[in-house]
Amino acid sequence: MHSNNTPEEVIIIGGGPAGSASAMNLLRHGFQPVIIEAEHFPRFHIGESLTTECVDALNRLGLDGKLQALAAPQKKGVRIFSHHPENSFYVGAGDAWQVERAPFDNMMLDEAIQRGAKHITGQAVNIERNKGLWHISIQTNKAKALLKSRFVIDATGQQRFTQKQGLWGQLNAGDYAHQMAFFGQFENIKHQDIDMHDTLIFHRKKHEWVWMIPLNEKVTSVGLVVPVEDFKKSKLSMTDFLEDNIRSFSQPLEQRAHNMKRVNDVRAISNYSFSIDEYCRDGLFCVGDSHRFIDPIFSFGVQFSVVEAEYVSKAMLECSQCDESEWSSIHETYMQITTQAQDVIQDMLSYFWKHPWGFANMAHQKYANEFLEIFAGRIYEKEAGKGLTHMRRVLDEQ
Repeated sequence: MHSNNTPEEVIIIGGGPAGSASAMNLLRHGFQPVIIEAEHFPRFHIGESLTTECVDALNRLGLDGKLQALAAPQKKGVRIFSHHPENSFYVGAGDAWQVERAPFDNMMLDEAIQRGAKHITGQAVNIERNKGLWHISIQTNKAKALLKSRFVIDATGQQRFTQKQGLWGQLNAGDYAHQMAFFGQFENIKHQDIDMHDTLIFHRKKHEWVWMIPLNEKVTSVGLVVPVEDFKKSKLSMTDFLEDNIRSFSQPLEQRAHNMKRVNDVRAISNYSFSIDEYCRDGLFCVGDSHRFIDPIFSFGVQFSVVEAEYVSKAMLECSQCDESEWSSIHETYMQITTQAQDVIQDMLSYFWKHPWGFANMAHQKYANEFLEIFAGRIYEKEAGKGLTHMRRVLDEQ
């Protein structure tokens, strides 16, 4: 137990939403967070759509005004299109926002620092445990440094710092491990009246889709997900591959994108779907994408980061108030709650790809209220409803 009157330091590796939200929650519990971040913000990042529960978690941190100041488009739900323009369905998602990640992430990190988090610009290069403390070696522009702490948060996202350091064992490949995502920002997207500022998903074959997320009145984030082999066979540049595929993907997409004009560089991510079975021990916790990334289709990435930040801060407070021999049950509870929530989204997505129109019927009619709750992100410590139970039963039978 910590008996010193000074705030106990928690080292947070990564200053994105997971790290910044963790820091703000830890400050509320009397800890002194130390954020290690290698990049200079603002920096580009993909994943611009928030859920209602994500916004609620940010509001619980007192960030209402900061979110309003971003002047982000308001999101009410998700519209999903198949190949034909008349075949679409809508799933309400509550009251949320679409946010450009560069200013959003920058706001989060700035706010954490202003509230009292320490910030070190540097790269974590090694971590090991010695005599009850985690030892983290970092490289700054000026020199190497060694930090020590009982508690550490890995908020490095898909870089998975602690997993790559060999602390968690095998990485499990997800359903989208052989897919590749290409994305950029575009002007002159011809949005239809039904689109509003909602997320648009255009799908065709299994695990192949395009997303459209309006960032403001002029600029829209557009991404394409297809098998890696399709790109390799095309012999095209990433830019040409993305733009050619967007225009030929489907009729409802072509209606909106035929005059699009790219306004930034095209980027790509491959092999981005994964999970780690164990991601918490000895006062070291993974938060958000550092332990699991399902896929970006229904936009839960930022939510997992900021809500898990609440749970990790509570877990660390519990750990700080008891003997280390009692930590394992706290670790297990954290992993159970966060895993079960992510399993809801994983199972929903698996069912969607196997039965898209059965999914549409349940989301629109049979279990509309339950699906609204799921798409809003209210999935933590909840009993499975009839719709989710039905999906899981069908998946188990196949």
